[in-house]
Amino acid sequence: MDLKDILSKFNVEEILYFEENYDLQYKYLKLLYKNIKNQNLFLKIIIINSLLAFQLSYKGEKFWKIFSIYFSKHNNDDIYDNFLSFINLYNKRYKEIKIKRLNRIYNWIKNKDLLIYKDDLVKFNLEIAEVMGQNIYDKTIVFSTKIYGYGLRIIGYKIIFPFEIFIPIDNRIGKISKDRNYWIRLSKEVNIPLLHIDSLVWITMGLDNDKIERIRNEELKNKIKLLKNYLNNIVNN
Repeated sequence: MDLKDILSKFNVEEILYFEENYDLQYKYLKLLYKNIKNQNLFLKIIIINSLLAFQLSYKGEKFWKIFSIYFSKHNNDDIYDNFLSFINLYNKRYKEIKIKRLNRIYNWIKNKDLLIYKDDLVKFNLEIAEVMGQNIYDKTIVFSTKIYGYGLRIIGYKIIFPFEIFIPIDNRIGKISKDRNYWIRLSKEVNIPLLHIDSLVWITMGLDNDKIERIRNEELKNKIKLLKNYLNNIVNN
C-alpha cells in the first residue's frame, strides 16, 4: 500500500480533528490565545514567529511551547521589542538574518487587521511572500499561512486550507519526496489540500505507538497506524 492509497482513506473533517487534538503546535497556539484574549495581537505574533521559525536550537514542538509560554507573559502592544528579546533568548541562530526578517514583517503587520484575509488564504500567502521577498512555494511562507489558518480556527473560524497553497518541505516531509510536482499530483489524487497532508504526515511522524493507541476514534486510529507504518519504512530505509 503506497501513500496515495493510505491518504485516500482520510477525509478533511478527520484531519481537522487530528490537527486540533494531536498537533502540539496547535495546542500551544490555543494556550497562547487563552492567555492573550486579543484576536489581532494573537494573529500578529504567531505570524511573525512562523516567519522566524527556522534554524532552531530546539525541536519544532518545543520551540512553539517556549514561544507560547513567553508571549503569554509578554503580550503587551510592544511586539517588536518583545520579539527582539525572544530572539536573543531562544532563537539566536542566524540572529542577524532573523532580525532583518522581523523588521520586514513588522513594518507590514503592525497596523494590519489580519482578519481581512480570513476568506482568502491564497491572497494572504501571496502578500506574505511579496513582503518577505520570497516565493509563494517557499517553506517559511507556506508554513506561515498554515499557522495563520490555525490561528483563525482557534479564534472561531472554520478554515479548510486551499488546494493552491503548497506544502512546507522540511526534513520530515522531504524524506518522502522533495519534488514539488509529486506533492501537487498527490493532493489532487487524494482530494486533500497539501497543508492538511502536511499535518497528517508531520504529526504522525512525531507520534509514538503509545500515543497512537490512545486515539479514541478507532477508525481514525487504524488509519493513523497504517500511515505510521508506511512512514517508519520510509525513514528506516
